[in-house]
Amino acid sequence: MKKTIFVLVIFILIMNFLAINVFATETGTTDNTEYSNDAELIESSDSVTDTYGKIIEVKGTKEVKTGTVVDKVQEVKVEIVEGEYIGEEFETAYTLSYDIEGKIMAYELEVGDKVLVQLSEDSEGNVTATVQDVVRSGYIIGMFVVFLLSIVLVGGKKGIKAILGLLYTIVLIYLIMIKGIFKGDNAIISSIGTSMLVILGTFIIIGGFSKKITTAAIGTLGGVVSAGLMALIFNHLAKMSGACEDAIQLSVSMSAINFDFRDLLFAGIIVSALGACMDVGMSIASSLDEIKMKKSDITWTELFKSGMNIGRDVIGTMTNTLILAYVGGSLTLILLFMACNMNIVEILNKETIAEQVISAIAGSMGVIYTVPITSFIYSILNKDRVIYKKNSENRIDGKRSLKI
Repeated sequence: MKKTIFVLVIFILIMNFLAINVFATETGTTDNTEYSNDAELIESSDSVTDTYGKIIEVKGTKEVKTGTVVDKVQEVKVEIVEGEYIGEEFETAYTLSYDIEGKIMAYELEVGDKVLVQLSEDSEGNVTATVQDVVRSGYIIGMFVVFLLSIVLVGGKKGIKAILGLLYTIVLIYLIMIKGIFKGDNAIISSIGTSMLVILGTFIIIGGFSKKITTAAIGTLGGVVSAGLMALIFNHLAKMSGACEDAIQLSVSMSAINFDFRDLLFAGIIVSALGACMDVGMSIASSLDEIKMKKSDITWTELFKSGMNIGRDVIGTMTNTLILAYVGGSLTLILLFMACNMNIVEILNKETIAEQVISAIAGSMGVIYTVPITSFIYSILNKDRVIYKKNSENRIDGKRSLKI
């Protein structure tokens, strides 16, 4: 127990040190100015208003030709449901074509759909409505609620703890890492500090304080750090700049702050690997804890070997999970390059694809290294042999035990 407390204290001290760096204000690079993007710096017209509307009538679709471009549009009537023009109705057209050739089409609107509407008022007071997009936030929230209910239905009381851990993680990721990086905090420090807080807090919420939780936390941290180190090394060797399409758009949109996109790439890899490493760390620690309870006189070397054997089975599925997740996220881009008659070597040389490949491999290596780290830490913390005798004349508070 003393060893467990000692390890936890060291772990918390390290965590607090990084957390302080995350929350600290960098006086040389930031100030109290509220940042805004370039679009907000451009003087906008008072005649344009963004609001919400509801489709109350749908008509047929037609083709509208603008120069050489032919768009397919749907004629609808929309009622404004909030803001200055609430209750007013407008007839407008919703563009269904996403591309010039009309190969990608939006879903047609139906009566009752909630939509984003832009209202433009000219100098004579005439108001024109344009349907921008469908409001999807309600459906996403609904899906999230179903997800939470499913956790409770299947997981019971432990499911409730899992939900608390999930909400805790979401809050930390948003408030500390995302907002911190947006303010100008170092992305590497923010991601590592947030990861440590997520690891410790989530495991405590799920399992409280124990050698199992301590082991899982340290093993997970070791795996995440391993993933980060691999990412740093190979990003440097491959001369990765982090300049993917999203990064370029972010750079153009932000004028008040310059992001280090290499650090952002590292932070993304850390967060992506965190969940998988936590899963493996807890699986190994829980399995070894069960073994220790069933066979209390097991030696630490036997515990370590058992952890490694269990980990070898876990590695195969978890590494596949990460690789497939990254491939799925890059599927459209890979098909785009193939459509340009590029071979596999040329595709891998594209920085956008190389980022995904390095991220997937680094995350998988984090999962791999979580196994020996977790197994070793647990075996060391539980190396004392404890034999529980069925018959013993030495009874203390009703317990029959002898530690040797």
